[in-house]
Formats: sequence, C-alpha cells, structure tokens
Amino acid sequence: MRDLVYSFRQFARSPGFTFLAVLCLGLGIGVNASIFSVLNSLFLRPLPVIAPERVVVLSRGAAPLLPYPDFRDFRDQAVTMDMAASFPTESSLDFDGVAHNAGAEAVSLAYPKVIGVRPFLGRWFKTEDEDACLISYRAWQRFFGGDPDVVGKRVRSETLWYTVVGVAPQGFEGTYLPLSMDLWVPLRRWMGQHPGVPQRFEDRAQPSVFIFGRLKPSIGVGQAEAEINSISAQFRTKPAPVVVEQVRGIPASNTRRNAAPVAAVLMAVVGVILLIACVNVGNLLISRGAARHREISVRVALGAGRARLLRQLLTESLLLALGGGLSGLLFGVWTNRLLETLLAAGPYESVRLDLGADHRVLLFTMLLSLATTLFFGLAPAWRASKVDVLAGLKGTRAAARGFGLRRVSLIAQVSLSLVLLLTAGLFLRVLGQFHSADPGFAVDRRLYVTTYVSAPEFSQESGRVFYSQAADRLRALPGIKNVAITNILPLTPLPAQCASLRGDPVSATSSVISAGFLDTMRSRLIAGRDFNAAETGSPVAIVNEAMAKRLWPAESAIGKRVELGCRNKVTAEVVGVAQDLRFVSVGEAARPHAYRRFSQSYDGYQTILVETVSDAGAMAEAVRKTIVGTNANARVFAVKTLADWVDRSYWQVRWEASVLGAFAALALMLSAVGLYGIISYQVTL
Repeated sequence: MRDLVYSFRQFARSPGFTFLAVLCLGLGIGVNASIFSVLNSLFLRPLPVIAPERVVVLSRGAAPLLPYPDFRDFRDQAVTMDMAASFPTESSLDFDGVAHNAGAEAVSLAYPKVIGVRPFLGRWFKTEDEDACLISYRAWQRFFGGDPDVVGKRVRSETLWYTVVGVAPQGFEGTYLPLSMDLWVPLRRWMGQHPGVPQRFEDRAQPSVFIFGRLKPSIGVGQAEAEINSISAQFRTKPAPVVVEQVRGIPASNTRRNAAPVAAVLMAVVGVILLIACVNVGNLLISRGAARHREISVRVALGAGRARLLRQLLTESLLLALGGGLSGLLFGVWTNRLLETLLAAGPYESVRLDLGADHRVLLFTMLLSLATTLFFGLAPAWRASKVDVLAGLKGTRAAARGFGLRRVSLIAQVSLSLVLLLTAGLFLRVLGQFHSADPGFAVDRRLYVTTYVSAPEFSQESGRVFYSQAADRLRALPGIKNVAITNILPLTPLPAQCASLRGDPVSATSSVISAGFLDTMRSRLIAGRDFNAAETGSPVAIVNEAMAKRLWPAESAIGKRVELGCRNKVTAEVVGVAQDLRFVSVGEAARPHAYRRFSQSYDGYQTILVETVSDAGAMAEAVRKTIVGTNANARVFAVKTLADWVDRSYWQVRWEASVLGAFAALALMLSAVGLYGIISYQVTL
C-alpha cells in the first residue's frame, strides 16, 4: 500500500509525464483491443443463445452448405443431437407501402429449439407451411418504430405475405454472421415461392442449406461427428467427411478462411503500434529515472536493497499500465465505432459486425496491460536501480554509457512507423488508381433504380409490360436521355457459370439486359448488332471481347452458337461482340461474359438504368414517382447515382486504406513521443 500511495503521489507531481505515458499506452492497447474485438466477432464469440457451447454446425470439405436431402437423413437418424436447417439470403421486407432491403433466413421448424433462442415478443411459427414470420429486434426498431402491437401485422417478403408472430431477442441477428438477419420465415413456405427451388433443394448433388445441431447432454463433438459420418456413408459412395464443430464467430468456414488473412495483417499492424508505444514509455521512464537519480541514491544509502527498488519502480509501471488499459478501453470503443461506420459504407446493407466488448475483450485488455508492465517497465526499473550512490549524493552522474540499445530502439520504432506509413501510402495509391481507372462504362449523369415486381400481382407477361411502360414513361420525362434494364449492375460479384462450345466448358458469367443497355452505358459494340426491341424467336446473346477471344480466337464470333449455363444449358446465337466491362472490381482483368436478351430471360427483380441530360441526383425523385406511378404494386428499393455504386464497389480497399492510414499516423505520432523521450533524457544528463 505504501508503494501504491507513493506511486500516486509521484504521478500527481508529474502530470505531464503521467498523461503522456498513459496516452501512449492507451492508444497502443486501445487499437489492439479494437482489432481483437474484430477477431472476437469473426472467430471466437458464441451465439447469444441458450447454452451456446452445445450448438454445432456441419460442413463437408470447404463447403459450408450441405444438400437438403442430407439434412433430412441426418435429422431423422441422428440420436446425438437435434438438427435444423437454415438458408440465409438477401431479401425484402415490405410494410405499410414501404419496401426495404433485408436479410432473411428461411429455417426449418426445429430451428428455435436447436439454436436455443426465445422470442422477445410473441412466438415462433408452428409449421413450415404457416404464413408467419419473426422479425429481428433491430428491424422492429428501424421499420416499426418499436410498436408494441407489431404482432399480428402483415408484411411482405419477396412474393409472399406473412403475419408477424414474434420479435427475436435483442442481440440475436441470425446464424450467418456478418449478414444481419431482419426476419425469419418457414423454410417450406419460402421454397414454394420460386419456381424450380423445391427441385433444386431435393437434388442431393446441390448444396443448399446450413445444418445446425444441438448436442444432447453428455454428448461430445467427436461422438456426434462419428455418428453423422456413419449416416452419410449409408447414402453416399466415398463421401467427403462431414466436420462437426462448435459455432464460434462466423459459422461459415469459407468466410472465416477469407477473413483470416485480413485479420492477421491488422493484428500484426496493431502489434507493431503497441511495441512502439511500449518502447516510448520505456524511454520516458529511463528519462524520468535519470531525473530521480539523487532520490534513488538516497534510498540506497538508507538501506534499500535492489529488490525493494525494483518493487517500487514496477509498481509505478503497473499503475501506468492499468491507466493505459482503462484509457485503451475508451479508445477501443471509439475505434470500434469508426470500424463499424466504415463497414456500413459497404455495398451490402445487411452486413455488419458487432464489435461490442465482452468478457473476452476485457480479459485480453487486462492481460495485455499486465504484459506491457514487464515489457516497458522492467528494463527502465533495472537501469534506474543500478546507481552510483556517491555520485548521486553529490548531485552528479558518471558519464553515460551503454545507450546503444535505446538508440537502436528509437531507430527501430521510427523505421516501423515509416513502414506502416509506406504501406498505407500504397493502399492509398491503389485507392487512387481505383478512382481514376476506367470501369469500361460511363458513370456520370446516370441513375440506377432497383425494382421488384412479383406474383401474384404480376405474371411474366404483365411484368414485361410494366418494365416496358416504365421505360417509355421515363424516356418521356424532360431531362432523360436514355433508359435501359438489367438484372445485374456492372461491378457486382457474380458466381462463376459456364459457357461452352461442343461440350468444352469455360468459366464465364452472364447477365440479362434490354435493348439500349450498351448504348446507355457507353459500352461500344466491337462487332455485330445490339438486341432488337421486338426480337422474338430463338435465344440470342451478345458476348464480350474476352469470351469471343477465348471461344473463337482466330475467327469472328458473329453467327456462332454458344451454350450458356453449367447444368440447365441454353443454346444461343451470338449476334454481337461488346467491349469488356468489369463485373467484380474496377481493377480486375476482363473475364468471359455473355449478355442475354431481357425478353427471353425475364425475372421480376431488375435494375432500371437512367441517363440524364444534367445532374442525375436532381432527377432521382421524379424517376421514383414515375416508376411508382406506372404501377403502385411495383416495389422500388433504391434510386441512387451510378457514381455512388462505383464508389461502393471498392469499399474494402477504402476500408483497409483508411484503417492502415489511421494506424500509420498513430505510429508516427508515437515515434515522435519516443524522440521526445530520448531528447528529454539527453537534456537531463
């Protein structure tokens, strides 16, 4: 207690030193706590449910999804656990005439029992065919204003209407993190709304659902895994082994693998920052020890042993570390909010990470604080306790020797901060290249409108009529130059499909466009023609340059026939070759891509592209009203500029550049503090 009291008195007498040391440690510990919060959310945190340690997820090889028939077999035969199936998707949630993008999870009947989640309000659905749904606590607050009478209200998701029967508990946003779910619907009812989905789910060769289990009492993961693989061997020949693992962080194994490199880089960066902070505080303590040389000499003359001095000095370091840990928690909260804000700027509205501190983050911060006590406090304490008593009592010191390590540490921390700055600069340079790169299409003075027309209000024929009428009415507006329709905007990551000649498939992507799309995007035709507005008959396609060179390297592609699709193949005649666009990112190499005719590949979910004469943003409300006025049953989700879409397409690079830039600036600031420490020490001599 005397050591603690004396340490507090010492710090009170030197508020500048105390503030600087605690600030350095707080910044270093804070960014580490913040990035650990990211790792905790991605890899460690269990679901906020009852007995989360008993909840497991099944996967086979690198595939997190398993076929629905496999789920039925596992569910009916397994005795080690109860099982449930889940299919997450980005969907829609419509209420009171307003359409919202939403994350939805179609789940089997046993889902609430297996996951272990009880509703905050109401109940779960009773059958898989019931027209009932649950909404998340977050959606209840955002879309319904926390209405206590929300149970019983009717909402719509995609083509179906549901009655809200419950609200999920606060903090539970589904099992497919970081995709935040807004509603849960019965799996069987959801499957029935899309033609072909039930058949796809019944295909044992088609992975389609997540499979979760809740281990029964006294059953271990190894027992459950052995049982599942024995069941799998009954209906599969030489099956890949099924892995059963506890649900921690992100349930999808492939998502965890993709996130691991970024998380490792961030942890390395913040580790360097903490190293710089500890070296800085160590230098400050050595400077302070030089100023306390006479005090320590008096202590030694009065009989204090070296162990007693080390105890006192390390107690002071421990108090600094605890102060740094507390301030680090505060800085970590601010950093977490910054990371969440940057993540929210991405293209997916339903994707978010909960970076709130839990006991793991607090324990990590405490252990880090204790570790830094030894790291930055031991060497200065050892040096300060080794004094020349006679010189100290006379108020003089022997010539300074052996400070090569301190000079090396200063050089190292400045070098490390410059390395971080250069790394951040490279990311900023890449970001600048994204900004200045040509995406292959025109961006300025263009709007995109995400729309959805669905059954039963619209059939395929009436849906085509709606889009045709909406396009005609938009063209008639003053200030509108061109209008076109597509199901997928450029710079949208697309799953790989197939294109083939005579059974020789190549990896390719495809999208649906209307006549005039290429002209609206200023993507010129290299050869052939555009689609005709009234074109009917056999399927036709326009291919990009990359596909034409891949399939017909030494001849013209016009008039050739190509098979599109991997399983349900459609043979189409090539009528044009278009300039390459980018369908994943601005900086990607061009990939083979085919455009299909809108009238021959209709889907109710489409994007209307509008080219304006002047400022596109000023036309947004007029465009929205025109589309809604064409048919009130049409749902409009977004009316935004195409420039905004392009900007969102490289959000990950912007996020990484922003985070690394901030951390590099912090490292440079800490290095400046270290430089101050060594200059202060030299002046004190």
